[in-house]
Amino acid sequence: MGGGPLRSAHKLALVLTLLFFFSRPSSAQTGLGGIGPTGAQVAGAAVGVAAVTAVVLYVTLHKPSITGCVQSANGTNSLTDKKDNLTYTLVNNAEIKPGEHVKLSGKKKKDKEGHLSFRVKKVKQDYGPCQQ
Repeated sequence: MGGGPLRSAHKLALVLTLLFFFSRPSSAQTGLGGIGPTGAQVAGAAVGVAAVTAVVLYVTLHKPSITGCVQSANGTNSLTDKKDNLTYTLVNNAEIKPGEHVKLSGKKKKDKEGHLSFRVKKVKQDYGPCQQ
């Protein structure tokens, strides 16, 4: 019986010490790791919502426009845009007269053959007759 009770105390101290060092705090077993989104997730969602909002506003509010002198050939009006120097055939242009310098808003289109057209929605500005 040499040192039995002392040996048991050492074993108990060793076990308690090991349990202390290798134990970790427990948390709820939700499978999510935490409750609610993290700050980064909230920031990411906010950036995503802002980006989508910006795209929607741009698409709905931005109306293409062209500016130049209206020319007529074979009963068809066209306009060479000052910005991109491309010539567009004008569609829905009942109120536009050849020889007028105008700024038009509407929709640009390109057909399969590469011909450009501009569907006129509104005359934004009439600058008067073209300067030749």
